[in-house]
Amino acid sequence: MRPESFVIIFLLSFAPKMIQGQYIPMVEEGKYWIYLNYYISGDHLLPVSGHAITFEGDTIINSLSYKKVYKHLLKGGHPCMYPPCWEFTYPYQTESKSVISFIREDTLEKQIYNLPLLNWEFCDTAEHLIFDYSLGIGDTVNSCIYDFILAGLITETPAGIVDSIGARDLFGKSRNTIFTTGYLPYGQDYFIQPISIVEGVGLELAGIFFNPLSVLIDFCEGGINPCQLLSSNFGIENPKPINIFPNPTKGILHVSSEEVEIKSIRIYSTMGLFLAEFPITNSIDISNLEKGIYFLELISKSNERIVKKIAKQN
Repeated sequence: MRPESFVIIFLLSFAPKMIQGQYIPMVEEGKYWIYLNYYISGDHLLPVSGHAITFEGDTIINSLSYKKVYKHLLKGGHPCMYPPCWEFTYPYQTESKSVISFIREDTLEKQIYNLPLLNWEFCDTAEHLIFDYSLGIGDTVNSCIYDFILAGLITETPAGIVDSIGARDLFGKSRNTIFTTGYLPYGQDYFIQPISIVEGVGLELAGIFFNPLSVLIDFCEGGINPCQLLSSNFGIENPKPINIFPNPTKGILHVSSEEVEIKSIRIYSTMGLFLAEFPITNSIDISNLEKGIYFLELISKSNERIVKKIAKQN
């Protein structure tokens, strides 16, 4: 057999373990997982609150280095006649935060470990493996995910086994993704479906927060400004200058920037309700809006979101 044939056979034997692209670490500061929290009423899931998960600061436990995992309560309300119908205040605004666990990552082995303070929000009270991105096709997912997707209850099809591995464009990046099969444990009507374990993010619909009544609705990275997550002082700062004038305005707003190429503009109420969208233009007309405070979301051609607070006068 020719030497190159040995090389081909060697590479093919490891093919299930190989994933395209460079590994994207998960445990980094400046990432935000945004969740909508529900409770079950009869056959319905009703939204009642929201929170964000972030990593902030380092700590040493048993000679191992961890990041602190913070849970931030987010502001919102019930803009309906018969609550609960909770919606976020947009841009997201924090009310309070608390440490709920400690997390560390072995980037060489592509494994993430969690050491919780509140065991009901995680798989165990001791340190445990929550994600393993070194898995290959045919491998069984780790016990934490296996139990969360109720793979042990599924008999009609293989569950909790890596079906395939591939790259997907999610949250602004091409991310290696592990696909398996399981139950989606939200509400009372469970159903079998493909489950995506996304590099740098976690479970596509749950992130890193394994609570069946908390659904991941947004994920971003790059810090507070790109993620439009505001502190309680309600100040808005943007990394790139965009001029919006006059502000306050009675109707016409002019938008200009030398550094950002805007592709669309959206307007939201302070409760996060979408009101209008405008195509690429140097000015927009909001004269039909009531007097009050609004948020202007400017979306660049690179899909960066920049938010400005504006005031409408009569």
